[in-house]
Amino acid sequence: MWGIYSSLLAAFKRKRKCSQCGKVTIVRLKDKDKTVKCDKCGKPLRPQAPGA
Repeated sequence: MWGIYSSLLAAFKRKRKCSQCGKVTIVRLKDKDKTVKCDKCGKPLRPQAPGA
């Protein structure tokens, strides 16, 4: 059961919503701990803080 929960948690942490344009960007696994750019407007999207 823990494996399912941790997989779902990892999947949710890959989604980031841009505060400027509202687009949801799915981040590649290798970039999950990096700052990436929004696909639509180019604003930097920082990774979520641990426990957030």
